Parts: sequence; structure tokens; C-alpha cells
Amino acid sequence: MPPETLTLRQLNRATLARQMLLERSEAGVVDAVERLGGLQAQEPKPPFVGLWTRLRDFRREQLHDALQRRAVVRGTAMRATLHLASAEDYRTLRPSPSPC
Repeated sequence: MPPETLTLRQLNRATLARQMLLERSEAGVVDAVERLGGLQAQEPKPPFVGLWTRLRDFRREQLHDALQRRAVVRGTAMRATLHLASAEDYRTLRPSPSPC
């Protein structure tokens, strides 16, 4: 028996759920950023809006605190644009350049 194929609507719902966009989550800032694989942060406001849309009771101070503790970093990542990533993920995503 072949595996079940998702309908377009099921695929849409699964994608939105994976991106934490169907309902607000109880996750913390660092956990949410890790689950998303980073947040686009070319401009200062989008990460705050992105987390506010995904996290229940999110407050700006939570992201400020994570940045000050260096649990979350803002740096060049995918497509050479600025992203927020957890410090742990960023070390993996953006390793130090090797000497020539």
C-alpha cells in the first residue's frame, strides 16, 4: 500500500504549524528561534514582530534579555543576510573561517 499523500490543505497546515503560525506557543525565545532555524533580522523590528506572532505573552524584554545574555545572536547567516539564531546554532551555521 503506498504512503498517504497529503492534500494541499494538509500540507499548508503542516507548514504553518511547523513555523509556529497556527497558534501561539508557550516556547521561550531561544527555543522558538532554534525551532525556526533562525529569524530574519536585517531590520531591527522584524524579529520582535516574528516572535510576537508566534509566542504567547511575548514581551520585547525577553528578546533583549536573550541578546544581552548572548543566548541569541544577530549575525550574517543564510544568503549573507542578518538573522537571529541561538548562540549554539550560530556556531554551527557560521563556523570560523579556516586559515589559507
